[in-house]
Amino acid sequence: MLHDLNEDQRALAELMSQISEKGFSAGWMNRVEFDLWNIVTGGSPQYGRHIVTESEIHQLRSLADKCGCWIVFDDEKEETAVDLKTWKQMVTL
Repeated sequence: MLHDLNEDQRALAELMSQISEKGFSAGWMNRVEFDLWNIVTGGSPQYGRHIVTESEIHQLRSLADKCGCWIVFDDEKEETAVDLKTWKQMVTL
């Protein structure tokens, strides 16, 4: 849940949610964490009806590096911080 995250993690979650809203009018689109990671790591910036800007990509990278995590949505815990090592393993599954 957002209140379980520290300030930097919450900022990352909120930015991801804002981009989800711009692309699909959904506060947390299914698999947004995977789609945005793909964009951050060099994929197409197209996300629904939104083109993720260089500034947004930089902010996502910067926040992820600063807090050492990526945010995923868990059905029980909602927005959850996952350390980058674990996240990178999740992405490659």
